Amino acid sequence: MQFFSRKINAVLFLTIIFFPHNLAFAKTESKAKGFAEVKTTYSGEVKNDKTATAIKLPKNRRKSYFSKIDSKIINLVEFGSPASIEEAMQLMHKNESNYKEYEKVLISIATQIMKNVWPSKAITWEEFDFSEITSYTEALKSVSQGIIDTSTGNTDYLSTILPALVVLKSSIVSNEDIEKCKEIILLAISEYPEHKNSVLPNYLLGIVNQKLNNHIEAKNYFKNVYELESNIFENQIAYAKTLRSCDLLAEAESVLKTIGVEFQNNVEVLKENAYLSFQQNKIDLAETYVARVLQINPSDLDFVLFRAKILIEKKDYIHAVSLLDMYERQHVDSLEYYILRAKLQLNWSKNTAAALETVEKTLPLYPDNQEILMLAASISAATDSPVAGKYADELASIVLEKDPDNIEALLYQVEGYSYHQNWEKAYEACKKLVSLDSENPVTALRYVEVCLYVQKYNEAYNFISKLYKKNPDDELILQAYVLAYSKTGKRDDVLKFINSLLPETTNKKIKSDLLYQRSFLQKMEENQLADLRSSLMEQPRNSKSLFRLYEIYFEKKDYRKAQYYLKQVVAINPNDMSIKKLNETLTKLIK
Repeated sequence: MQFFSRKINAVLFLTIIFFPHNLAFAKTESKAKGFAEVKTTYSGEVKNDKTATAIKLPKNRRKSYFSKIDSKIINLVEFGSPASIEEAMQLMHKNESNYKEYEKVLISIATQIMKNVWPSKAITWEEFDFSEITSYTEALKSVSQGIIDTSTGNTDYLSTILPALVVLKSSIVSNEDIEKCKEIILLAISEYPEHKNSVLPNYLLGIVNQKLNNHIEAKNYFKNVYELESNIFENQIAYAKTLRSCDLLAEAESVLKTIGVEFQNNVEVLKENAYLSFQQNKIDLAETYVARVLQINPSDLDFVLFRAKILIEKKDYIHAVSLLDMYERQHVDSLEYYILRAKLQLNWSKNTAAALETVEKTLPLYPDNQEILMLAASISAATDSPVAGKYADELASIVLEKDPDNIEALLYQVEGYSYHQNWEKAYEACKKLVSLDSENPVTALRYVEVCLYVQKYNEAYNFISKLYKKNPDDELILQAYVLAYSKTGKRDDVLKFINSLLPETTNKKIKSDLLYQRSFLQKMEENQLADLRSSLMEQPRNSKSLFRLYEIYFEKKDYRKAQYYLKQVVAINPNDMSIKKLNETLTKLIK
């Protein structure tokens, strides 16, 4: 089997139950929905200065402090949506001199919920200063300071859940702190189950799970809010982002389209549209959104990097490298930066040694990152050498442990197995490949090549014949078909088939490959050499034809001629260590 038949022809480089639908607004008689099991006590220890005392459940849970306020107003505030809070404030509206201290406290609670949870909504009512210290005001003070305060007494639903608002603060980043906020919310729901259907706890639990990277759980909570009130801006963005994280791109796009026109130039909306467009492979549209973000904030380094990523996708390497250089001068400690830099080194400057150095420096820092593993596997496959001590099949296997149906990883696994001549494992991997992606020309060619190595000639021919009938003009499928056909034992028929194609073929690359394939069917060495030279006339850089000429002259022990052709192969494939080793061995023979 010709040496280069196993090379890839293209560079390969993205328990919570759902709640019932049609939730009723603020109806306490609705059935309990699918929250995770709620803990009724908090047993965690205080471990940092952001946490006050542990939660202790009171025996008296009545809303005694607000007992003189209409229960409808209380329920509206507790429901916690922008619309319900605004309605509650309208119902409470009166002249300032007529407000009681407890009314001012409730207005303060409503104000802080709106400012912390729904900052896009303007405060349309008057805010108050008051002198009375209450568990509510102390909880809100702690939230403003970024402190997880569980010492508010838990005398009612609001005093129990208010400390959890701190999860919205950017300072709350550790999983331990986020989990504490989660327990506070679940505790509030456990003690006051009528609020399982409320906007506020659902949204906060969505944020908690989003921060913990529990995207499916987060999606379910944001969905509950969306079904209750679909026009809450913060939830629309959070829901769309989580849908995108779950690869539900059409649903994410649908949610983004429901955002009001007044938010269409909002930076968060532009960013989410940029990310979504990129994942949908709408590269030009993504670039448009990225440009709009950078017009608003030119120093947004994440989007400077994102723009470089888009330019690399578009093969606009000159502009991409300038952006990476600008990013490097300001902030170099970024996985995304190292990945993009390695891609530039591979695809633009063709400096595999530099790309290898970048990847080997990055891989130990992010040993489980799929993208850097795939980059490492691609370099190993291209060079037939290890990266960070592992070959392509070993690197790909790490990815396949978590993502067993990853096509790209399976291809690299086959490359690694092929390099080590472990053809049975390569065959099993190829079988899985075609079960997942049977009509991909790259996959098809690789499957045929490996089948021929394990002498499954009929299997290869039967497989590729069907694809060839569907797409006879595809270069790789034609190559695979001729390769399999030539192993059926019907030499004369194959020769006739190739000869019928040659006069009609205008594509020099295809013609070169057909002549290369025909050389194996020629009985006379003179004819073999003639076909290979004709192949090189059509495509002088045909590595397979050059390598085949090296093999012929090496077998004849004409080492100087053999090296003449092998050196050209080395020049075309400077990173292939196996070819370099052959050339080094040949040089020793000549000396």
